[in-house]
Amino acid sequence: MRPFFQGLERGRPAFVAHRGASDRALENSPAAFALAVSEDADAIEFDVRLSADGVPVVFHDDRTGRTAKENLAVARTPSSRLRAVRLKNGEKLPFLADVLEIVGGAVPVNIESKAPGGIAAAAKALSKAGYRGGLLLSSGMREECLAARDLLPGIPCGLVTRRPSASDLSFCLRHGLSSIHPDRRLLTVVRLRNVAASGIPFLPYTVDDTPEAFALLAAGAAGVYSNRAQTLREAWRLR
Repeated sequence: MRPFFQGLERGRPAFVAHRGASDRALENSPAAFALAVSEDADAIEFDVRLSADGVPVVFHDDRTGRTAKENLAVARTPSSRLRAVRLKNGEKLPFLADVLEIVGGAVPVNIESKAPGGIAAAAKALSKAGYRGGLLLSSGMREECLAARDLLPGIPCGLVTRRPSASDLSFCLRHGLSSIHPDRRLLTVVRLRNVAASGIPFLPYTVDDTPEAFALLAAGAAGVYSNRAQTLREAWRLR
């Protein structure tokens, strides 16, 4: 079983900045990533989709309308057109290469593939950038997790899932995945026990409430994804 993040203080949970410091800046924006880096975040999570010509774009939704000034289908739009899109905070829509440059290896990053081929495209971008920072790959698509194991076997990879089923846990164990990332809303007491018993580190998403985060950590979570990661980390330090 591979470790999921390098460099954390032993025994301390990871408070992962979900889509950057998204409580104080637009999610998946250059500003959100720069703010998380300036605060020395435990790690930064972000989403990768592919443009029509296969370039990795950092965006969560399949269309740009929710957080950008235009509403385009990412997978049907060429990268040259997407580069002209402005987010609602006025910044340019970031590509993976842009985010790698912003982070510069200062803190670990979790690249979540949201599209088939996303891991392969991320692998090319990482190689081209000569990126040497801490990395965790993840996806809700099993094929993408298998691609990560084939293409980047030295980098940990986690399975994103709504509810951690017995099949999910078996898949993680069979393929040596580093972690499993379940939806905190679907973590019943029984599911929590089953995940803890598997020995697979689990990091629920997206946990913004401090008591809820601490309860999940007490139940065995290795960390949480949060839009308020910095606030939760400070509360943990002062508890």
